[in-house]
Amino acid sequence: MDFQPSLLNWRLRLIWLRCGLVLIIALALLALRTLGHSGYHRPELLWLGALLLPCLLTAVTLRLPIRRQRQMLTLELALDVLLFIGLVQGFGGGGNPLSFYLLVLALLASITLPLANTLLITVLVLGGYLLSLSWYQMPAMDSPMHALSLELSALHSVGMAAVFIALLMVLTLLGQIIQHLMRQQRRQQEQALALAGRRERMYQIAATLADQAHELNTPLGTLVMLADNMLQTPDLPAPLRDDLQQVDALARRVANRLKSSNHTDLPAQLPAGALVGRLQQHLNHLAPTLRIHFQGEDQQPLSDADSWLRVLTNLAYNAMDAGATELNISLQRQPLHWLLQVSDNGPAHSASERQGLGLGLALITTTLEQLGAELELDFGSQWTEARIRWSHHGH
Repeated sequence: MDFQPSLLNWRLRLIWLRCGLVLIIALALLALRTLGHSGYHRPELLWLGALLLPCLLTAVTLRLPIRRQRQMLTLELALDVLLFIGLVQGFGGGGNPLSFYLLVLALLASITLPLANTLLITVLVLGGYLLSLSWYQMPAMDSPMHALSLELSALHSVGMAAVFIALLMVLTLLGQIIQHLMRQQRRQQEQALALAGRRERMYQIAATLADQAHELNTPLGTLVMLADNMLQTPDLPAPLRDDLQQVDALARRVANRLKSSNHTDLPAQLPAGALVGRLQQHLNHLAPTLRIHFQGEDQQPLSDADSWLRVLTNLAYNAMDAGATELNISLQRQPLHWLLQVSDNGPAHSASERQGLGLGLALITTTLEQLGAELELDFGSQWTEARIRWSHHGH
């Protein structure tokens, strides 16, 4: 994973960091002057102004190709280190607490640059600090750092060097860990986006297949129903009866194959809550945005679970066709009968259009008649409700 686009942002942030550092040091020198010190002399002020030179390099190379941004960031951090060491040399060397700003540059390198570039900056920081600690220009007599430089002992310098080296190693390692975690997080985000895209495409394919299966099941069910009705007609000619029986058998065989591909075989009797769970499992991939809620007698067993699932599935298909996002199912025991209510908030069709969804509702009615139940539909302005009733001695 490459973070090249973010390197340009880091280069721009470094401009603000350098300008802020120069401004703070300049204000500190002015404050020292007001306290009676003469401040610092021209060499130190020149080094202070030189800290802004990498900003000019950034402005000149800002439009370089993305692949060159890493090299330019490495060069700018190296210049920052060298120029700041020159400034610290005039401020009393490594004995000046200001020298610990070098750790900030090392941390920035470890966060933004690969390991080889990071080690280069780390070596420059460590070498520059040790050089300024052991060899530096003695501050002027009227400088606030003059007395401090004279009072520093060799043991104190060793202690400061040990602390600096320890912090440098820790910050370098920490920056590389942060960069690794950022890279890993970016990779996980891209994988999650790719997975979401693939899942969405699978949902679309599954929805298309479900629509086709639904459209195919509807005429097949109608064909079976018509064949059954015609076979009940008396005085039907024998050749026509044989043809109808073949049509009925073929339609049932195809419908059963489609049905078996949609869901696994169900037991003869299933609790209402478990049946709704099967319905939700069946619709998870076909309609991932359709929320199904169930309340009521979830332990009430329903005989011929396969037929009940077919009824609920067709009602859910009609709700999906109408653009519903919620499907509420409730089962209540009333004094004379059981009441199963299936409501959806499909806004896409008016009442007349929903009634015209037609053959599917006819199949639902036919199946419910076989179950000894009756269907009542209510088309409201916001909700469409199907009420199914059957006696306590029925299913």
